[in-house]
Amino acid sequence: MEVARTSSRLAASSLHQAKKGRFVRKNHLTNLAFTLFCVFLFSFLVFLRYQIYYGYPLQTYLEYPIIITQDVILLLFILRFSGNTKRALFYAVLFWGGWYMLTLRKWIIDLAMNLCTLISAASKLAQLRCLWQTKDSGQVSALTWSMAAYTSATRIVTTVVTTNDLAVLIRFITMLILNIWVTATILHYRKTKKTD
Repeated sequence: MEVARTSSRLAASSLHQAKKGRFVRKNHLTNLAFTLFCVFLFSFLVFLRYQIYYGYPLQTYLEYPIIITQDVILLLFILRFSGNTKRALFYAVLFWGGWYMLTLRKWIIDLAMNLCTLISAASKLAQLRCLWQTKDSGQVSALTWSMAAYTSATRIVTTVVTTNDLAVLIRFITMLILNIWVTATILHYRKTKKTD
């Protein structure tokens, strides 16, 4: 079980580092990309708060404080180098307020967790739509999406063993299905492109 947790953490960390690398490599960050970055940061906060709220063991969410810290540092760099340092206080208040408000009522944290699942699913469906429209998987890594599928699969197993939380299981099962679907689509278009 510990091997599954550790390998899942390593895969999740490397996937997250790759995503952050795409943000850093760009010379400018569009408003949409910045907004998506903030939405995903908030979804990590929701997941962490959900795990803490229900008193789940630290090993079920150990990588999230690390990922969140890295994202906050990256957010500060983005704000600093885009000349928007004054907005950092706004985002700090927004995230801190969200962190506090999530646990005012049980239904709020449960709803937030389900909304984060929908947001994550929507981002993967958007990736699928893009692949279907372009019929080109040249810029998308099948290895990255395979690692995401592996991470989802190991988290399903560890969740069943440790907490058996239905909302978390639904999240990871949904992510597993969509990650496999994206991987299969990438491989399909890569194979189609080679035979043309």
